[in-house]
Amino acid sequence: MKCLRCGAELPDDAKFCSECQAPTRSVPEVEEAPKAEDKGTDAAEIEEAKGAEEAGETDSKTEAQKPETERPSESSDGTAQPSGQQSPAAAAPAPAGSDQKPNKKFMKILAIVIAIAAVFSIGALAYKKMTAKDPKEVVIAAFENAFPEDQVSPLEELFGLTEFADTSATTDREGGLTLKLDSCSEEEVNAYAGSGLRLAGRNDVTGGKSDFNMGVIYSGMDLVNLNMYYGDETLMLNVPELSNRVFTIDLSEGLEDRIKNSPTIAPLLEESGVDVEGLFAYFSEQLEKSTSGDGAQESFDLEALMERYREGCKAQDNFKEALTVEKAEKGTFTVDGKSYSCDGYSVLISKAAMIDFLRTSSDFFLQDETLKADFLNQLEATVKMSELMGTTFAGEQPKTAAEMQQESYEQVEDAVDQMIGYLDEALNDVEMTVYVTKEGVLAAVDGTTSLDIETEDENFTANVDFSLRLEGGAYPAQNMNGTVRLYDDESTVDVSFVKQGTYDGKSLTCDMSFDLNAEGEGEDDKFAVTAAYTGTYSSEDGAYHVALEGGSDGSQIFKVSMNGVIDELEKGKTFHADIDALEISAMDNAVNVVLSGEYYFRPLTEEIIPLEGDTMDVLSATQEEWSAVGMEMLFGVIGLSGQLGAPLN
Repeated sequence: MKCLRCGAELPDDAKFCSECQAPTRSVPEVEEAPKAEDKGTDAAEIEEAKGAEEAGETDSKTEAQKPETERPSESSDGTAQPSGQQSPAAAAPAPAGSDQKPNKKFMKILAIVIAIAAVFSIGALAYKKMTAKDPKEVVIAAFENAFPEDQVSPLEELFGLTEFADTSATTDREGGLTLKLDSCSEEEVNAYAGSGLRLAGRNDVTGGKSDFNMGVIYSGMDLVNLNMYYGDETLMLNVPELSNRVFTIDLSEGLEDRIKNSPTIAPLLEESGVDVEGLFAYFSEQLEKSTSGDGAQESFDLEALMERYREGCKAQDNFKEALTVEKAEKGTFTVDGKSYSCDGYSVLISKAAMIDFLRTSSDFFLQDETLKADFLNQLEATVKMSELMGTTFAGEQPKTAAEMQQESYEQVEDAVDQMIGYLDEALNDVEMTVYVTKEGVLAAVDGTTSLDIETEDENFTANVDFSLRLEGGAYPAQNMNGTVRLYDDESTVDVSFVKQGTYDGKSLTCDMSFDLNAEGEGEDDKFAVTAAYTGTYSSEDGAYHVALEGGSDGSQIFKVSMNGVIDELEKGKTFHADIDALEISAMDNAVNVVLSGEYYFRPLTEEIIPLEGDTMDVLSATQEEWSAVGMEMLFGVIGLSGQLGAPLN
């Protein structure tokens, strides 16, 4: 049979449904008989109730034995009715006063489910509150990630600039630059088209040798060359177009004595007040320090100074702590070409925090002992060299290095105090709204403040509104733009900056522009200044182009542009580029010069050898020998003038 309530299939002798616990008969359930002592019910009534229950069971069995056509049929809502007829009482909902009990098992399950859901909801809310980042930490991290110190630039990835700098001092290298005139707007200069300058240097670190050449080119040919060579503790120099002599200086042991005994150099040094003995003693001392390692540390090491600042100065930590940051309304901004809904944060930078940052930072740099020692060493070297070279300072009593350092620091402290005092009077609190994506990327900054300006003529307040948009790219700040507006009742100054670029690992583009526009009450109070830079490079064909220009009030003041092809590149090791055109123009192109050439940096290609020619020891040469050299060079100059077609007077 089927349950009269839920329709579940049940055994014929079942009294209650195993699914919903409803009775299987159509008569109302008999309530449990109350105890006699509690209700006063007599035994006859109890027996009568039992008899009724047994009669109900008999009816149920008889009903089950009826033919299928005479059994009650089940309606769509689970109630039973005779075959072919639906009982109105069965079809109607149970009256409010019905004795039928609710499904206790279902209600227990429902209560458990509700309790579990409540626990999870409360737990999720608590977890969100516990794991939610402090707004101040979100804002600080966003700024730090937007301009990371370890950010690798595309130029570094493409060319390996750091590696080039390292290898130039540690491996055998050579490099050079050649520029020639192609055309010029001035006819007098244009006559020298094809002329130019060549610079080239080589360094053999392994063999301890190096050389240098500076050549003047005329009409595509070498006009005059200055050559220098160092190797085996000998310095050599010559100008072959002016003299066939190779001037040499022996720098090996005994140099001091050779200078003292020089028939021409010694009298000149003595006449100038140079202390040769003291000078060489000083050089020997410095050389010994450098070779022993005592002087190996670089003076004024900026990187080390900033590292000490970050670790030892609390200015940045105090500034961050002083920030007031609260949640603000969201905003929508474009980052990496996509639109993002960003969380907003209201940030207050107090004037006191800014002044404290400046004072704490300046105090650190003025009190840094390493910086003081580096500065003192430089002053001592300057004073020592001045004394040895016979140079005296103004005044009756020359100052010591320590006295000069003390005086310099006092002057710097006074200047810093004046600057901070001025800013303390001018600055006011800065209010900003910072927008950050869900991933913690800084997307935008809008802010406002004011400056209290005091001049000899008047005092006024300049309002300042500023904004910054970081639109991402290959690195967070590749595409960005910002504006600053300073204004009062009489004048307005607008400053804007735009930076756009692309980088896909092979091609790099970068465009930047800067504009300043000022407007006052009169026509003479208006002016505009512009500057722009553009650069492109493709590693696939090596083509490059760079340009920089500046202008004012619609006129171009200057422009420098260069384009060509990098036809040889091994990252951090080898570089060669042709300069197809280096154009320099000014005053709306009223003056125009176009150059061409090449520049390169690569491993050493051939052995460095001493200069060839008749050697002449500079220190041992006599006055007569120097006079002969002078005449030889004079005739050389006359010969070069003839090649140029230039008069001697």
